[in-house]
Amino acid sequence: MRTRRDARVLVVGMGGLGCPASIAIARAGIGTLGIADDDDVDLSNLHRQILYGESSVGAPKVEEAERALRALSPTMTVQRHTRLLPENARELVASYDLVIEGSDNFATKFLAADACMLQSIPIVQGAAVRWYGTALSVGAHGSPCYRCLFEDVPTGAQEGCNEAGVIGPMVGVVGAVMADLALRSLDGHGHGTLATYDGKTGVLRTRSIARRRSCVLCGDVRTISGIEDCRYVAQLCAPREGTMDTIVRIPAPLRTLTAGKDEVSGSGNTLAELIDDLEKKHPGLRDRLLDDKGVRRFVNIYVGEEDVRFLDGLKTELKAGDQISIVPAIAGGA
Repeated sequence: MRTRRDARVLVVGMGGLGCPASIAIARAGIGTLGIADDDDVDLSNLHRQILYGESSVGAPKVEEAERALRALSPTMTVQRHTRLLPENARELVASYDLVIEGSDNFATKFLAADACMLQSIPIVQGAAVRWYGTALSVGAHGSPCYRCLFEDVPTGAQEGCNEAGVIGPMVGVVGAVMADLALRSLDGHGHGTLATYDGKTGVLRTRSIARRRSCVLCGDVRTISGIEDCRYVAQLCAPREGTMDTIVRIPAPLRTLTAGKDEVSGSGNTLAELIDDLEKKHPGLRDRLLDDKGVRRFVNIYVGEEDVRFLDGLKTELKAGDQISIVPAIAGGA
């Protein structure tokens, strides 16, 4: 039987999520930990990147992280890597048993998801912005996957931690959840689990997500069979000319209202206008999503990776290329 001492785990992104996740993994007795990043330690990030101190500022993150992790677990092997790139992604992930991805950009997130699917490597992917965080566990079979929720690299400017900000303790909680999902994954459990954490209410929810049949990575007709550079450059992944409608991903419990479709299209300049348009095409959908206070308590609506509760609610403005995902919430712990 394979033990944790035999396991090899790669952490992609040694920032606010990668730091706490790697600490937890090291403390859990993992035998080999790979760390991938090409950035240097910055003073403004020390409040959330807890492997580093003021003496680390200006030094490469992987060098400082290796030093700190070896001190935590002297018997663990630490392997440093540069940034995950299209030219090295498949070979790099294939040399590990599991990947934890906590990068700060969509291109790397989709690249990691695709490479792991193609190499049959399980992956845990996380994100945190402002008071909100998510973590998703995908098994070696690769389905359901990251692209089931977020179809492709968004076009236009996207807010990350540097632009939108993030509360320091938030990434610690999400990083710990990612590590928990990773350890469960190594034991063969928890695949297809999406965890969400609301830092303002302290509520952690987990739910099982369904495979999207039209997903280009793990769906019925898969179109991604290799790593192509253009997939991970937002400027080269613009919507097709003439495609201005917003694509909305519909969860299984609501597909009785959409004739079984897992994706529908609608239009509107705001989320409220979009839902009004969807109601005209799919009567009854609005009542399943909204109550007199706004979005129903046990429904999450994402624009890209952000819950609209942390944007502008029903007034959230939409633009061409936005991707909307409706995810029913199931209360519970990770």
